[in-house]
Amino acid sequence: MTTNEHAVTVTLDGSKDPAEDLRRLELWLRTDESLAPLLAHRERPGGDAMGIGYDLLVQVLQETLQATALSLLRCVYDHLRNRPADDLKVIVRARDVQVVLTGRDTLTRGELEAIAARIRQAIGE
Repeated sequence: MTTNEHAVTVTLDGSKDPAEDLRRLELWLRTDESLAPLLAHRERPGGDAMGIGYDLLVQVLQETLQATALSLLRCVYDHLRNRPADDLKVIVRARDVQVVLTGRDTLTRGELEAIAARIRQAIGE
């Protein structure tokens, strides 16, 4: 990773089939042309896997931070809203900022932008 590149980690919680749910989320995120080339995997240690072998990483360049953070949150939110109601939570982490999104959330674009601003601020520090 270069000095102007940062990783945002995307993980799941509350899934009955975490490996499959993470695979579906990854496929969903890859449909966004701006996010697809930024996605990568980070292997999880065996004891931490709990059914998931990896986390998703989004490599964010400083110059595209604003657009990428909002695109990521919008895509995750849309993915959750298009799922049948369940307890799946998607956790987005950037340094010391952690955001938890669920399919039951009703967020406006302004609220997503405010969350994206928190992520941008954490990365920009």
